[in-house]
Amino acid sequence: MSLTRFAPFALAAAALLAGARARAQDLEIHFKSTPPIERLRPYDDPATLSLLVTGSDGRPIRQGAVAIRLDAPKAGRFFSTDFPWVEGSRLEELRVNLRQGRVNWKYLFPIRGEYRLAVDVETPEGKKASKEFTFSIREHREKWAILAAFSAALFCLGFVAGRIFTRAPAAAAVILAAGLFLIPDGFSASDEPSGGEGAALEIGAATVGTPALIQWHAAGDAARAPELLSLKIVHLEKGKIAFELERVPLAGDFAMKFQFTDGAEYRVSALAEQDGRPARRSEKIISATALEPPMRAMIPALAYFIGLIVVGLGAGRWSKRRGKSAEK
Repeated sequence: MSLTRFAPFALAAAALLAGARARAQDLEIHFKSTPPIERLRPYDDPATLSLLVTGSDGRPIRQGAVAIRLDAPKAGRFFSTDFPWVEGSRLEELRVNLRQGRVNWKYLFPIRGEYRLAVDVETPEGKKASKEFTFSIREHREKWAILAAFSAALFCLGFVAGRIFTRAPAAAAVILAAGLFLIPDGFSASDEPSGGEGAALEIGAATVGTPALIQWHAAGDAARAPELLSLKIVHLEKGKIAFELERVPLAGDFAMKFQFTDGAEYRVSALAEQDGRPARRSEKIISATALEPPMRAMIPALAYFIGLIVVGLGAGRWSKRRGKSAEK
């Protein structure tokens, strides 16, 4: 049989395969941060995060929904971050409808390290696309400078103690130094969420390290008619916006998971706007439950600080004995 008879079938199969690949690549997801990622620092200022979904022609899609998941950086090799329980945990998880192919929200990054942002897009026509973005938030330079100064102070303390108490057992000095760092810090307790009866906004238990469920309930005809929902979370002690979502199209109830990364008070407010109807507002003040740092975060730091004092003690004792031998 001639191979020319199979040529049309081969061309048809290639066309189908190319068409399937083209359909899989119909949607493109773009991510942007304002200010740029390299200028962001933990608990500095909230960043405006933007997602743009375009078709194969580069134009924003008209309709669609996007699922967003943001994960915190994993634990470091030695030094922990300011909030060890947050490391490697889920920070936020939500699903919203796109407006002209876009969705914007504000977020206050809590710790340094590499974050992972997973995005899943789906259109009414059944087109789907997924993409994962990774980016790193650097620590404040001032904190590294403070750490260096504190380390130098501990070494000098040990050095002076070593010269003064040359005959004192070094182990006793180490135990005394360790006791200075084992004094536990105080942590705030949680309060029950407050809010008016029948409020459309509901918030689950807020504990550092675990995402809390935040729900907005549509009422009456609003459950069937589209409305625009704005949601804002403010860290009251710092006076900073921890999360904000503005005027996203919504038909029915809305739910998201959000982790309150600091054991402090937050104000959560929601505003729903609908044509021909008065805006509905709901607000609650909650207190997130803080946890004591895990031992995996405390032991390396304690070992480092105590080690500096021990090295200083040894250097001081050596300096003192060398001076005495020189006098002889």
